[in-house]
Amino acid sequence: METFAPSRENHIQTRESQRNKMIRKAMQSDVLFIHGLLADYAAKGIVIARPISRIYDALRDFFVAEDEKGRRVGCCALSIIWENTCEVRSLVVAPQYQGQGWGGRLVRACLEEAIELKFHRIFTLTLETGFFASLGFKEVDKKELPHKIWTDCINCIKFPDACDETAMILDLPKQGD
Repeated sequence: METFAPSRENHIQTRESQRNKMIRKAMQSDVLFIHGLLADYAAKGIVIARPISRIYDALRDFFVAEDEKGRRVGCCALSIIWENTCEVRSLVVAPQYQGQGWGGRLVRACLEEAIELKFHRIFTLTLETGFFASLGFKEVDKKELPHKIWTDCINCIKFPDACDETAMILDLPKQGD
């Protein structure tokens, strides 16, 4: 089982030499890509759709994955929720790029940023429990996330009885404050 360990590389421009793939912070020019990718997966019930205005509001939260030719292949966001806790959300990888490690690289970029910002816990609500477990996340009861439930989940069409997502948490290494 792979667990998360922060790299010594700059998380904003991480390049893996074996495949020359890049994870970077999102830019204004990525908004329509992020919106379209999220809309495609929201139509399948996999993620929550986000209006373009919310993507602009949260643009600094997003990372974008690019292949060696500069094609955008996926995105993920790190959202600050409350004291010491943030969330990995909106993780999507285009179908033709799935199974190539992009999702893991996107999540690791979020984890590195959370550590840099001195957060101690990171959580996600997911349908992909095996994937997040491979990164060290543990399943928890959604009741452990009351702030999330009453700010985001309450607006979901699946709330409360039809929610099929699993809450998972990862405790991050504590850094000096």
